[in-house]
Amino acid sequence: METRPGKHRFAMGVCWILVVFLVLFPKGGFKIGNLPLTWGYLLMGLSVPIVLPLRMLFRPLQFPNQLIGALVLLFPMQMVFAYGALVNGISDPSPAFASFVNLFVLPWIFLLIYAPFLPILDGRRLSGYIRFCILIAALWGIFLFFLHPITNFYLEIPYLTVNAQDYGKLEVTKDISRGLFFKLISTYNSGNLYGAATLILLPLYRLFEPARWRRAAVLVALFLTLSRSVWVGIIFYEFLPLLGTLASQIKTFPMVNLKKFRAQFIVLAFFVVVIVAVSVLFVSSYGGIASFLLDPTGNGRLSAQNLSSQITFLPSTGVGAFAEILYLSALQVFGIVGLLAFTLLMVSPVLLLLLDKSALESPSRRAALKGLMIYSVVAMMDGAFDFIPVMAFYWFTYMIYLFGWPAFKPRRHRRRGILAPLAEQSSVGLSPEPTGS
Repeated sequence: METRPGKHRFAMGVCWILVVFLVLFPKGGFKIGNLPLTWGYLLMGLSVPIVLPLRMLFRPLQFPNQLIGALVLLFPMQMVFAYGALVNGISDPSPAFASFVNLFVLPWIFLLIYAPFLPILDGRRLSGYIRFCILIAALWGIFLFFLHPITNFYLEIPYLTVNAQDYGKLEVTKDISRGLFFKLISTYNSGNLYGAATLILLPLYRLFEPARWRRAAVLVALFLTLSRSVWVGIIFYEFLPLLGTLASQIKTFPMVNLKKFRAQFIVLAFFVVVIVAVSVLFVSSYGGIASFLLDPTGNGRLSAQNLSSQITFLPSTGVGAFAEILYLSALQVFGIVGLLAFTLLMVSPVLLLLLDKSALESPSRRAALKGLMIYSVVAMMDGAFDFIPVMAFYWFTYMIYLFGWPAFKPRRHRRRGILAPLAEQSSVGLSPEPTGS
């Protein structure tokens, strides 16, 4: 099978459609009962019967060490989920089905079915698709953020920007109010959901996006979610370079070169100051900045996820929804074994460095690792595990972490304007990275 990057137009067409309906319009669709059926997930499911035979015929199963390691580290959480469902039953079918998709279906699709086709994709075009959709989602969110206080309504397009059954109900069914202003929700219908999902892709977006104003627009959108968990994710992202600099000087400790820390400290301090300033401007209805930033209950999350029930070693209740604080929720629903299994899944990208240190030599794989690490931290506050499209982003990023970004063809021309991301090359000048499984 021809493996020249960008040769297969059908594959790139599938990528474009999936990116549009997963990144730009993730909530477009309808519901059957309480179960949302979105176009992105439906299209992803429909692609499997087409792609799987091609994968089996032309790209036989191969299991490099990093893929085997990822599957092994995921397996305990899968078994805990299966044990809980078989022994204790299902307490809430819709979120239980979502968790099944997140733990079984999505990793299989991205790591075992999609991954082998990375070498035939045009990486520059794929990065352009993703950058374009992330940017438009951010700009749409900023537009709605300032439109709502003026018009007192959200501009919604049923079946596209909002699920058909949620049309006209956002302000009633979603916790998005912050006094005069509402959280930035974009096409994700939730500030926390938009933030958690976008933070996973943020390092890859920043890697590939050359224009500063586009980078800034996405950061502004994340700030305007007015979500503490999102702000923690941003600060952690900006802290990672500082952590990397510190790790590079371990051999010379306690002698360290403080000049190397100066730039990272300045950037980190800037974001902290901006977050405090935004808090002062927008959260007066919460009784002051201290009550908003330092709320010990996490806006009621800890009180809602109390540990009044006895902690068990194995799952003892029916499988249902993951609550906001994922680690605590894993402990409540799946017991101590479940907490250990979920924690193992969240730290698995770092553990895989023991098998494959070459990930640190690849810009795209390093960026993907950062995205996965950011989510592991955000999951301590609000991981939105059961909500579309968070885990689709997570396993896509995991795929890039394991196999690298697909190669790209030399750039032939350059376009200007807002549509330029669809044609521009990465700002870091990545060389083609070998991929495959």
